[in-house]
Amino acid sequence: MPIGLLVVIYLFVLYCVAMLVLWHCLRGQKQGSTPSTAVPFALREGQTIVGIGETTQGIDFYIGDSVRDENYYDL
Repeated sequence: MPIGLLVVIYLFVLYCVAMLVLWHCLRGQKQGSTPSTAVPFALREGQTIVGIGETTQGIDFYIGDSVRDENYYDL
């Protein structure tokens, strides 16, 4: 038997064994539910997200009504 064919067969068998081991390990695990917000938020007309802050409880979104353009300056 040519060496190339033996290598292909060996790799195929190795792949099958790896898939069986992975399937066996993952078979008993149940996927947990992902946390979601109870009330999704939507921006009203004219509102923009002006900042995002990360806290220990989650992510805070800071919403404002001002629109930045070339004539708007922070003083």
